[in-house]
Amino acid sequence: MTEPESDAVKETLAASNVHDKWIGDYRSAENQPFYEAAFDCIASILDAPSGSTILDAGCGTGNHTVRLVNRGFHVVAADFSEVVVEQTRERIRDCGFSDQVTLQREDLTDLTFPDASFDYALCWGVLMHIPDVEKAISELARVMKPGGMLVISEGNMYSLEAIALRTAKRILPRGEKAELRRVPTGLE
Repeated sequence: MTEPESDAVKETLAASNVHDKWIGDYRSAENQPFYEAAFDCIASILDAPSGSTILDAGCGTGNHTVRLVNRGFHVVAADFSEVVVEQTRERIRDCGFSDQVTLQREDLTDLTFPDASFDYALCWGVLMHIPDVEKAISELARVMKPGGMLVISEGNMYSLEAIALRTAKRILPRGEKAELRRVPTGLE
C-alpha cells in the first residue's frame, strides 16, 4: 500500500462516521447471541484467572471491551481514533466499568507498551483495516509475554461470511440486493 493510500485509510478510521456505520451494521439484536457465544468460547479457551488483564487491541467503540469485562477481565482498551476513544470512554463510564478498564489511544503499528506486557490480548476485526498488517502483528507479538495468548479474529474475502454475502447478492431479486463494495477500510 502506498503512503497516500495508507494516509487515506488512517484518515477514514480516525473519523466517527465509519464507526457509526459499523455500529448500525453490527450492533444489532440479531448479532448479539453470536458475539456472546463467541466471547464465552474465547473466555473458556483463555481459561484466565478472574481479574486477569487483557489487551483489547483496536477496541473501537468498546463492544468487545464490555464483553470482556462481563467475563471477569480487567481490560486495557486501545484504539487509533481519538473520536472512538472518547466514545468508548463514555460507554465504559455509562456501564459502570471505569475501574475495570484502562483506555488509551494507540497505533497498532507502534504500540507504546513495553515488551512482554500482556498475558492475554484480543484483536477482533481490526487487522483488515491496518495498512501495514505485518508491523501490527509484530507489535502485538512484541507486547505479549512468553507463553501468552493472542486471539485474532478477522473476516476476509474468503471467509464463510463474505462468500455468503456474495452468494446472496447474486441470488436475491434485484430490488432486494444489498450493495457490496470495497472501501478504504475493507469490504462493506
